[in-house]
Amino acid sequence: MRFSNELKAGFVILLAVAVGFIFFVKTASLKTETYEIKTDFRYAGDLKIDAVVKLSGIEVGRVIQIKFVYDPETMVECVMQIDAKAKVRSDSIAYIATSGFVGDAYIGLTPGKSDEYVKVGTTIASEDPIQMRLLMKKADDIAKNLDKILVEVKSLVVDNKQGINNIVKNLESTTANFDEFSTDVKKHPWKLLFRGKEK
Repeated sequence: MRFSNELKAGFVILLAVAVGFIFFVKTASLKTETYEIKTDFRYAGDLKIDAVVKLSGIEVGRVIQIKFVYDPETMVECVMQIDAKAKVRSDSIAYIATSGFVGDAYIGLTPGKSDEYVKVGTTIASEDPIQMRLLMKKADDIAKNLDKILVEVKSLVVDNKQGINNIVKNLESTTANFDEFSTDVKKHPWKLLFRGKEK
């Protein structure tokens, strides 16, 4: 019995559909269970929705929502969807980091030490990332303070130049006297013993 080309093509298409359906069912049945937790930042940097969440450096979830909250102060609230297999301890701290020097921003979670784990919807503590603007301002303040110190040191040296020169001369004179005394004692050690009796 011979099959037409149309029948063969139809069979191949049906087979492909069946394989795709089976694959879809298996994939859907393996869907990971998750839970949501929150954290707040005063400054969120370049954090975006769908950013990775890492626990002790291992990817365990994604950021699913970012919004402002205004009570009692303006904060950025981040909602994270975490793999149910990853347990976050109640004293874990959220922080913002980047992958490499110019990589995407992600939320990192410290491992924590508490015996209790967070519950669904819990807001965990956070640490704000260091802002480059503040770092530059601090570096500028340090440079200005160093300039002031250098000016004061220079002024001190200039104003007391004569006194410093006198101190140096006295040190040189004392050193020369000590060398003369040391040489004399080496040549005539008996003088050290009887010097107190000489008049």
